[in-house]
Formats: sequence, structure tokens, C-alpha cells
Amino acid sequence: MFFGRNKGKVGEVRAFVYINYGSDQIRHETVKVPIGTSVLEALKVVADVVATPDESATGHQGSMVTAIDGFSNDINHAWLYYVFERDESGWRIPKEMPDRLEVSDGMRIGWRLYNVEERGPVPREGPLWSSRCASKTRTCARKFP
Repeated sequence: MFFGRNKGKVGEVRAFVYINYGSDQIRHETVKVPIGTSVLEALKVVADVVATPDESATGHQGSMVTAIDGFSNDINHAWLYYVFERDESGWRIPKEMPDRLEVSDGMRIGWRLYNVEERGPVPREGPLWSSRCASKTRTCARKFP
């Protein structure tokens, strides 16, 4: 690829996976996966994942992550994922379920155990938000409008 953007093997992309378990525990991993790999499959490369195979009956078409590395959803917590792709201006919450979104080269994928009780029903911070960086704009993930 032009200017060395794709330094992996042919048919492979590199992505960055961030997992925010809450309580200021954030893990970062770099993965190389075959072209066509879903965001969910990229997560499974670096973590122990429990996901429903399909939630069509409840309105979610596709898999939903219910636990990562033993940290599970409950009445006040839910696993959310965000992506930050090349040429985009920041993190976004995709409309697709994680098994339906394909990883692109250089994609950042952020998983966050979101606390609905503490943070409210609508996420306003990105996946790397933590209480340690709440007042430090340089190290915090960008806030959503």
C-alpha cells in the first residue's frame, strides 16, 4: 500500500483493541487479523468473551457481548463498543452489532463496561473514560455532544 500504511502480510489488517473494565482498569492490545474479520472476532483474539449468538427476538440483529474476561453485564452495566477509524475525527458508537462490523486497517476498537446507574442512560464519554482522567483533558477520551 502507498507510503507503507499496510505493513502487515497480504490479506491482513492491524487493529488496536482497548478494553475498559471500569475502576480505572484499561487494557490495550494490538492485533493482526485476516481481512473480513469482525470486531467481535478481533476482541476474541485478545480476551475471553461470552456473547449471545443472535438477539433478533429482542431487537438486536447479531451477537451481543455479555462478558469480557469475567466482567459481565448486569442490571446496571452493559458492554458497549466504539470505533475510531482512520480519517475520522473521533470515537463513534456503531449502529451495527459487533459481529456485523468488519475491522479496517488501523481501526481502534474500544470496549467499555458502561455503568448506567452512575453515568446515565446515554453515553457521553468515549471508551477510555476513567475517574483518574475526569479532569485531565489531555489524557481523557473525547466527550460526545
